[in-house]
Amino acid sequence: MMHVRTRTMAAALLLAAAAQTLAADGSMAGNWALKIVSPQGTRLPKMSLVQEGNHLSGSYQGMRGEAPIAGTITGNEFDLTVKIETKDASLVVEYKGVLTGDALSGKVIMGRLGEAAFTGTRAR
Repeated sequence: MMHVRTRTMAAALLLAAAAQTLAADGSMAGNWALKIVSPQGTRLPKMSLVQEGNHLSGSYQGMRGEAPIAGTITGNEFDLTVKIETKDASLVVEYKGVLTGDALSGKVIMGRLGEAAFTGTRAR
């Protein structure tokens, strides 16, 4: 009987550890290929992220050039902000979404240009 209790206790501890791991912040470090589908057309920006704890930073490459990107991740939900500067104007773009393994999904808020859905995949 003691042997069964030991196994049951070990299984319970493993389940608790797995649940805690799933609740931990995901890793967004690395390179990402994004796809934005909006009324202005389909865009395919890229980003390269570094993660320290739940803080994200890196570079964003889109049709208007390269810009720094920063944000946070809590659990599997993230917020990223990039400020794109051109000679004529600036645009703050916000990504709000969910990380699922090597995939991203959510919405992108493009200031005066409105909102759109986006998806992303980790580039290898």
